[in-house]
Amino acid sequence: MRNPVVIERAERLHQIPLNRPLEHSRYLRRLAARGIEPIDLTTGIADPHARHDAIEKTFDADSATGGRDGSDGPGSPEVSAETSRLAGDAFRRAFSNWFAYRFDVEIDPDTQVLPFAGSAVGPACVAMALVNPGETVLAPDPSHPAYRTSAVLANGQIQSYPLHGRNDFLPNLKQIEPRVAGQAKLMYVGFPNDPTGVVADHSFFRELIDFARRHNIIVCHDATQHFLTYDGIEAPSLLQTPGAMNVGIELFSLSVLPGGMFRDLGVAVGNPSALAAMSQLTSHLHAPLLPGLLAAAAAEFPRLDRHVEAMVSRCGSQRDLMVTGLRDLGWHLPAPGGGPYVWLPVPLRYSSVRFSILLRKAGVFVVPGAYLGEYGEGYVRMAFNGEEAQIRTALDRIDRQMSRFRLRKRAFPAVSLA
Repeated sequence: MRNPVVIERAERLHQIPLNRPLEHSRYLRRLAARGIEPIDLTTGIADPHARHDAIEKTFDADSATGGRDGSDGPGSPEVSAETSRLAGDAFRRAFSNWFAYRFDVEIDPDTQVLPFAGSAVGPACVAMALVNPGETVLAPDPSHPAYRTSAVLANGQIQSYPLHGRNDFLPNLKQIEPRVAGQAKLMYVGFPNDPTGVVADHSFFRELIDFARRHNIIVCHDATQHFLTYDGIEAPSLLQTPGAMNVGIELFSLSVLPGGMFRDLGVAVGNPSALAAMSQLTSHLHAPLLPGLLAAAAAEFPRLDRHVEAMVSRCGSQRDLMVTGLRDLGWHLPAPGGGPYVWLPVPLRYSSVRFSILLRKAGVFVVPGAYLGEYGEGYVRMAFNGEEAQIRTALDRIDRQMSRFRLRKRAFPAVSLA
């Protein structure tokens, strides 16, 4: 072909952090050639024990209600639409009842609850439904890349605000310039925080809502790690704060429910006008949720506390094992109050990327803090997922690398996650 077509990426992709699957794959092959089993500590917690009975119940419900597997499903769109509506209504009522029980906040299941597929894309749905081109979006730094990506997809202007260790990694709203705040349309926050593990309290949420109302900003609280808190800490809801319903949206993930099929089921709750805009968008982005999936999720809400207790017990033990092991290696490290990650300061004279490469050579994969923002430099994010034997193996490999490169006698920076 004389004139091959040149495929150019959209300009917006240059503003989105790169994914590195090829680099990751190359290292996996190298480790396999050396007979080293890689340990991936880059991703959060997933329940390894899928409940097949719950999965079967989902498809049984679809069959019984005329879903995809039922005899009336594909050939009777009227029945399927009615079935979907009834299942959605039942789910929203179950969620609103749980929300009232959990937070003592009454919400309207018809206008203030929105289930959606793909909990990871929740922040993008919020931005694309509410942000116009050129409008400012405030996002924490460091943070999950989804916030920055969401602003880019909406053609918004991202403005970061730092999370400093000296402020216990909570946003200092007084340091956000009034000019920037006055231009902002949307602000992302997330607690328990990814990556620092900080859990916000009611006093911070009151300050946040006052700030948002003063500057006419919509607040999107990413609460997808809400259920993962430890040591008796209970994460509050943003919507418990007076006035929050006027400016706030909260995103939950139901991955805590057993069986694995709820992993990508998300729920948005909050301001009715904002949820109506999201609903208009999400109805075009994904197929309607299976009625059986919503019905199965609604049926699990009465047992939600039991599921949460089991997961917190398991993750708490993994956290304690990881934190204790890292302390034994020389880190002055408080245990995170929530979430599935340890926010680990790197040794002196090491960058986050350089230290992650050091661990990667031993078969332990972590996320450099620099990948999560400018103020993430100096840290790596380490998930404490996996079985006890895997965590112990990872700690042993880190120990050997520290000794090999004579890092055991160096002092590590102290951090606060209170």
